[in-house]
Amino acid sequence: MKPYEKISINFKSFLKAQGQEAYKNLKVFFDTQKQEFYNEKIAELQNNGIEKQEAIIKARQGWVSVIGRALELVIETLIKDFCHTYSIKTTNDKILCSKKLSSELDSVKRALLVHFGEYSLLPDGDIILYKTEPQIKVLAILSIKNSFRERYTETPYWKLKLKESTLTQHIKVFMITPDNDDEISFCENPKKPRIVMEYELDGIYLAKSEYDESHKIKG
Repeated sequence: MKPYEKISINFKSFLKAQGQEAYKNLKVFFDTQKQEFYNEKIAELQNNGIEKQEAIIKARQGWVSVIGRALELVIETLIKDFCHTYSIKTTNDKILCSKKLSSELDSVKRALLVHFGEYSLLPDGDIILYKTEPQIKVLAILSIKNSFRERYTETPYWKLKLKESTLTQHIKVFMITPDNDDEISFCENPKKPRIVMEYELDGIYLAKSEYDESHKIKG
């Protein structure tokens, strides 16, 4: 079992215990998971003959790749009931980049393509929501990020590209994040990420308890 899959399973237990408050406590959940990952990874590396300090560095580097996918799986779990209620299906850009797609997913891919002259590209989409009845229609792209650093322009860029075509301008683009570094959570002297994303995106959903709400930024 891959580390992110283990974290996803652990989150289901956390969700059962926390109920609807689970999303507000993602930082607590992931802090615990990170420490468990560090302990297991460092021990594994040391058993393979790697010195402790180097093992610690490698464990930290490993966590960066694990947390991204784990957070996506956690959000998928949180929206599962909503999607079931409204007959919404989900996929992601990694799946849509596969060479062999079902006719359904091939139609989803074609409905998402952004054109650059003779080239066509898929926008980044950690979770893509679509319906199949009465016809296949992409509803929204969810961008899932743990933190932003200098990457806050990526999602707004794809939103702007989708707006350029009448075939894709209806697709909503939302950001979902625990915003662990408080880069978009507060509006007093707002930082660049909050200003840019709040202006360009259709909405931002914060998986935490403390933040400044607006018409686009909510829990």
